[in-house]
Amino acid sequence: MSYTVSELSGDKELVRKFLELPGRLYTKKEIMQQPEEERRILEGTHVLSHYFTVFPLLVLDERGTAVSRAVLTVYPEDPEGYLGFFESEDCKEAVKLLFEKAESVAAAHGCRKITGPVDASFWIRYRFKNSGFDRSYTGEPYNREYYVRLWQEAGYEIVERYYSNHYRIVGRSYADPVFSSRLHQKLQEGYEIKSPSSAAFDRTLQEVYGLLIELYRNFPVYKPVSQEEFSALYSYLKPLIRYSMVKMAYEKGKPVGFFISIPDYGNTVYGRLTPADYVRILLTRARPRSYVMLYMGVDASHRGLGKAMAEAIKEELQAAGVPSVGALIRQGNVNRDYFRELVDYEYEYVLLGRAIRSTESRLHTAAALCHIPRPQ
Repeated sequence: MSYTVSELSGDKELVRKFLELPGRLYTKKEIMQQPEEERRILEGTHVLSHYFTVFPLLVLDERGTAVSRAVLTVYPEDPEGYLGFFESEDCKEAVKLLFEKAESVAAAHGCRKITGPVDASFWIRYRFKNSGFDRSYTGEPYNREYYVRLWQEAGYEIVERYYSNHYRIVGRSYADPVFSSRLHQKLQEGYEIKSPSSAAFDRTLQEVYGLLIELYRNFPVYKPVSQEEFSALYSYLKPLIRYSMVKMAYEKGKPVGFFISIPDYGNTVYGRLTPADYVRILLTRARPRSYVMLYMGVDASHRGLGKAMAEAIKEELQAAGVPSVGALIRQGNVNRDYFRELVDYEYEYVLLGRAIRSTESRLHTAAALCHIPRPQ
């Protein structure tokens, strides 16, 4: 079988094949694709499109069937290119051809390294899932098990690891004196830790932005966005939140910490929603079977506040009597060890990267690829 790689360049038929490939790779219960968001990225009409240039790539076999796809994203004055929206059959030859093209385009635009998977932006989606494929939850990157292997076979190395903790149901009698005393201490010191109301959603989102935009600044692949753009990206949370599981911390009226959780909707919230999907969302929000703790941040000058906020959330989980997931914690972050004795299993996620090879090396590999037979 022979393969060709193409840049989409607005070709409607290639765009269709690009968007439809995930539907062939995942079951209905697995797929977490947002095709309309992908289309806006391809068309350059996404709210963040003005920050970057994208180069969508698609590998076709000799029958014209899409086999592998990705989008290379290049930012002005950034020597690092980002490869994302990756989906592929388990085909080493097609993926190598895809990466050769991505490297060539990235090098032509001044990049010296490629990192991925990054779906155009830190604020959209990045990282591969690398364990726990028998379970999934709302908000996680989800992909085929062989994706990390395909990238590693193409010369990419793991550069960052992340973990999600799955917490069992918190028993009514469970208590951790360190966390409970920290919450008591912070309340005694005058901190206010409370859940916002639905009416205050927009203001709360602005407060979270003011904290998060600085707290996440040193994260890999981070790029700043405006408050308006942040609000546009995260306004989707408003109908999904149960506000008792969102906590804001204030000192003298100033926001200094946040903890954002949502019920686990599985993959119901992805793609084009049907009336039945809306009903399932409403029922899940009314009676969640589990929660996903998506985002947490505390101003570093307020020592001990993270444990206090975690205790406040733990008390809500205790009252609800349901399990939860602490999502996507970067390796080395202390909150990965919060309530460690309640963790019954972990998920692992990875970010990969590689330096761009010289032109001569890329040409040599491309020539060699032509002689590799496709596995049967």
